[in-house]
Amino acid sequence: MRKGLFIYDAVTESAVEIGLVFTLIAIITGSIWARPIWNTWWTWDPRLTTTSIMALIYAGYLFLRGSLDNPEKRRKITSIYSIIGCLSVPLTFFSIRGVRSIHPVVFGGDTPDFNMDSQMLRTMLIAIAVFSIFYIAVMWHRIRLAELKEEIEQLKLTSEEDHD
Repeated sequence: MRKGLFIYDAVTESAVEIGLVFTLIAIITGSIWARPIWNTWWTWDPRLTTTSIMALIYAGYLFLRGSLDNPEKRRKITSIYSIIGCLSVPLTFFSIRGVRSIHPVVFGGDTPDFNMDSQMLRTMLIAIAVFSIFYIAVMWHRIRLAELKEEIEQLKLTSEEDHD
């Protein structure tokens, strides 16, 4: 596989893996928070449902990727799947705007501000910054791991060719 194509594939695989972990953390911690606040672990709220569908799409990508042995075929099929799967992200974000939801519209609500007091806004912005830095760090390490795996695969192929 050419280096340019490999890096796109590695970035996609890494982003899906990390995105799935972040999504599952959001679903689990959201359920824990919801129990005492809304007196239920789960409702079929549009935000919860679309987030769960997004997590299933991410998991489906990983299962599909693991089921294909041919690297070239795997790269082509999973890239098409990931492009289609990307549609679930804005769908999840905008899900509470189109349908009545128990989740508040924080961004782009009826008022020009974020509907938050300054302490909440500051905390949210710091959390976004910290999680973004964390995401970038984990992503960098995951891509490096994919590069090392690719080097091992190339060495195996070269070794097999030498023995034949």
